[in-house]
Amino acid sequence: MISQPQQYTVPTPYVIGAVHFYSAMLEGEFVLFDCGPPTQECRQFIKKNIDLARVHHVLITHGHVDHWGQALWLAEQGATVYLPLADHLKICNYKRRRKEVLELLSEVGFSPQLIDQFKDIWNKDVMYPSFPAGYKIAEYDLPQHLGITVHSCPGHSVSDLVFAGNGWLVSGDTLLSGVFQSPLLDINVEKGGRFQNYRHWCKTLITLEKLEGNSVCPGHRNPPGSIRKTLIEYLQTLFYRTRRFLPYRHETDLMHQIERALAGRIKGPFHIYLKASELIFIKDFLTEPDLLRKALKTAGLYEELADQFEEICNGTGNCKEKE
Repeated sequence: MISQPQQYTVPTPYVIGAVHFYSAMLEGEFVLFDCGPPTQECRQFIKKNIDLARVHHVLITHGHVDHWGQALWLAEQGATVYLPLADHLKICNYKRRRKEVLELLSEVGFSPQLIDQFKDIWNKDVMYPSFPAGYKIAEYDLPQHLGITVHSCPGHSVSDLVFAGNGWLVSGDTLLSGVFQSPLLDINVEKGGRFQNYRHWCKTLITLEKLEGNSVCPGHRNPPGSIRKTLIEYLQTLFYRTRRFLPYRHETDLMHQIERALAGRIKGPFHIYLKASELIFIKDFLTEPDLLRKALKTAGLYEELADQFEEICNGTGNCKEKE
């Protein structure tokens, strides 16, 4: 009988809704996987439900605020926090990243007014609260005796990690049932330029499919029935949204494309940012469909999705498979 991590669920003020984080006792040491949003409600929940004196390690799946919002506070209680390498690079290059992200938003069509609103969100520490000093790097510094393997799965964000134990995975936002998390627009701090979510996600599909058979502990909603089924749902959602985008794919005004896609349902600057991220991801797919075709074939997913995939490629005239 596989011993599953214990799940905790707390509400968040964000579009995605409630978030899960997890604990497990590994080799006599209490480990937390993620730690919820930076709200007083979450902090009180942790105080009530977890003995802080027992928390040895806090492992963060990715640097989005609903997953690591209590990391600084837990470090102050004595826990060791492990961050993804990509988030470490963001911290080390905070000012440059902030400047280049805002420049990127301007390049893709955000108005000065929208950028000012985005700055305001950033400056309030809502999206990027402080990280703890003395954190360690999950890919390099995680103690081997815990028996956890770390899988890099970027695509939704620059830094996504999946932590694998004995028959189970803590997957953050990489494997969610019934919801395709839009890959979020960001820069590549290490190499410069826009982070290529689509290219990385194609590789991540292969990584995740190899983990089939493990029980998934997701960051939101109900546990998916299987990894393969979840990936197929993701791809079907991507194809559905891409088909809706095809009639106006040649328009150059991204903001106009967003207005058409949301049809009066815009809920503020962050909502626009989410949709911009999704549409840029779709455009990258339409520009280089063969990357996804090859990933699907490697992961053994192509046959089940071939008709939908090729229908989209034929609709764009970009359907020839490269040698």
